[in-house]
Amino acid sequence: MDIHIHIDPSAWLPVEPEPDPGPPWWIRWRPGYQTACIIAGLPLTDAWSGLLALLRDEASLTSAWVFAAIPLGIAALADNHHRIAAAGANPDLWMPKIRAAVARTVLWALTLSTGLALPITTVIYWITGVQK
Repeated sequence: MDIHIHIDPSAWLPVEPEPDPGPPWWIRWRPGYQTACIIAGLPLTDAWSGLLALLRDEASLTSAWVFAAIPLGIAALADNHHRIAAAGANPDLWMPKIRAAVARTVLWALTLSTGLALPITTVIYWITGVQK
């Protein structure tokens, strides 16, 4: 008879606790904050969607999409940067929070104006083939 005993030294080490998952998504999303950003950006939404509609009618639908997509991408990057900076800043500092709120307001305004001015027309052009 051959007996083997295996001792695992890691069995005596303390087990690290699971990290706290944080608040649920419906609390992290902050619907009141998002709604306030949307309402604050409505004047910019109106102006930008008017400009996109004018560009769509005068130049072309493709140029309107390019004109809308580039600032939208820049606003998304700026929103991400300022949101992370505000999350890592001292809670007593207001400027990182204000920059994050302005960036989110601009992002919502550009997103809504692009959604209002371009996709419906694009779908109609694709379905019917009519350009103007």
